[in-house]
Amino acid sequence: MFPSRIPTSAVVKSTVKASLKGKGVSATLAALTPFCAYLLFYALISGFSMMLTGYLVWVAVAVLAIFFMFVLHPVILGALRYFWRLTDGADDSPSEVFYYFGSLFLYKRALKCILLMLFKCFTALFTCLLPYLIVSVLSAAWVYQFLGTEMPLWVAGLALVQSFLRMVGIFAGLAVISRYYLLPAITVMDDDMLLLEALHISVMVSRRSVSAFLGVIVSLLGWGLLSLFTAPLIYTAPLFFGCYAVHCRYALVNYNLSLDFYAKDNFNTAF
Repeated sequence: MFPSRIPTSAVVKSTVKASLKGKGVSATLAALTPFCAYLLFYALISGFSMMLTGYLVWVAVAVLAIFFMFVLHPVILGALRYFWRLTDGADDSPSEVFYYFGSLFLYKRALKCILLMLFKCFTALFTCLLPYLIVSVLSAAWVYQFLGTEMPLWVAGLALVQSFLRMVGIFAGLAVISRYYLLPAITVMDDDMLLLEALHISVMVSRRSVSAFLGVIVSLLGWGLLSLFTAPLIYTAPLFFGCYAVHCRYALVNYNLSLDFYAKDNFNTAF
């Protein structure tokens, strides 16, 4: 009988700790590189923005967003690739976090990954929040001022509906977005796989693995809060990357085994 359950968060963390034995320094350097790059650039932008006023502050914010997309994201993806290979027994150098700067093809692939993820997340949230946005427009005073009419009395009753639709829209949007959480892992797993194919696999696998992933996130909440003090990142950063990589590996293996099991079962039934 096929084991349908994906390993618990405790198994995931114990697997990560076993993978990190003897490689703690290298893994820490690889995991901290994205955090250090972000903190350094954020400190520079924050210091520079203090001298700016008006719309120039938004220029600083735009520069930070560009840095995240074009510099930091490829580094994060490279760190994820490092831990994906580490949990499979590889002994890469921490410099492998810059893997996606190695060629134009790899760099473009990293950019396409973040753009695809952002596009899917935006469309999911926009679609789920569309009823809320429509009700918000209907209850806005400026709409009726623009139309040159008085605001109808029934508009006052839309406040409760608006709050309900906002809450439902946010939760529905997050539920849809959760289907894409495996995309970065599948992207680093195979450099030749089309990103749309990787997205499709993520949607299929997440149907049976997203609850286990939420369990991993909940189990790491305490470490996440501790990481706000920055110094504990020396320990927690490799743990975060490693847990994501190990969970995704378990989820993909579990899904592939389920396909093999059902294919074999259907074959035996047919004959």
